[in-house]
Amino acid sequence: MTISLDLLHIAFKRKPEMFLKLSNANDGHLAAGRNGVKRLHTVRHPNILSFLHSTEAETFDGSNTKVTIYIVTEPVVPLLEKIKELELGGTQRDEYYAWGLHRIAKAVSFLNNDCKLVHSNVCLASVVVTQTLDWKLHAFDQYEWLVDSQYKSMELLKSDWATIRKSPPWAIDSWGLGCLIHELLSGMKLSKTEELRNTSSIPKVEFIKACGKLCAKHVFAEYFQNKLVETIQFMEILNLKNSVEKDTFFRKLPNLAEQLPRQIVLKKLLPLLASSLEFGSAASPALTALLKMGSWLLTEEFSVKVLPTVKLFASNDRAIRVGLLQHIDQYGKSLSAKIVDEQVCSQS
Repeated sequence: MTISLDLLHIAFKRKPEMFLKLSNANDGHLAAGRNGVKRLHTVRHPNILSFLHSTEAETFDGSNTKVTIYIVTEPVVPLLEKIKELELGGTQRDEYYAWGLHRIAKAVSFLNNDCKLVHSNVCLASVVVTQTLDWKLHAFDQYEWLVDSQYKSMELLKSDWATIRKSPPWAIDSWGLGCLIHELLSGMKLSKTEELRNTSSIPKVEFIKACGKLCAKHVFAEYFQNKLVETIQFMEILNLKNSVEKDTFFRKLPNLAEQLPRQIVLKKLLPLLASSLEFGSAASPALTALLKMGSWLLTEEFSVKVLPTVKLFASNDRAIRVGLLQHIDQYGKSLSAKIVDEQVCSQS
């Protein structure tokens, strides 16, 4: 659902969830809302907002019936809100934007090329950010007549369906991706189509490459080849890397992490690193990087996100057990007597 339509609410039970609510103004909006629920439910992709559950509720006001659609998703916040909160600047801002745009481009490519679907409303408002700072595409509840005119390509604006049918499946959403890029880099929502002519805030060559057909060879343009994107991509396909590649990567990671946006390191990279160590896909040098990242956390967060790695004293990898002992000065003070007895000494 389009988040701006009504409200967001986070409910904390066993894990946080996001409730989105849409109250219909007329049958057309209700149909659009139901279409959005259907798309979120059936279209599954890592870069598309994760749907958990939905329900409808009817209320009566005299002779009028009001239908409200409730959707439960993973916890997210609007992209614009998260950008303001992070306050990134310079190279770090550019790298984070490149990573996020890369994710949205992959989501749109999946819709257009694999599902043969058109989103038709790709813009700043249709992107949300998860707790791990991943960008997700949503807003599948828009019919063509509900999309604001500034986000419509000329063919769509003129209802030139003959041309649209002859066009490639990615044509309309390429326009939307361009609108998203313009809004993101200018820092302002698009109010009219003419504003797209002002490209002063957009790096010329890199984005021209990225706005063509949304397939892999275009998505990996020079703009998307930066330290942050390459680091996260390496971590996400760690199981496909050989031992030499892993060893080289993890030995460089402690110094590399200092150059990356701190919040992204702590909320995205650190959980990936901890998970890879737990499940055995990371090499022993990864411990050094994990503990360095952990030193940037508050004590409470360190206990939750880093300290559980002491269970690796039970690992069959001798190098990891030795690494834990060599670095015990960095986490030893946080160990309780119970943890020492049950997870450290019992494995010796």
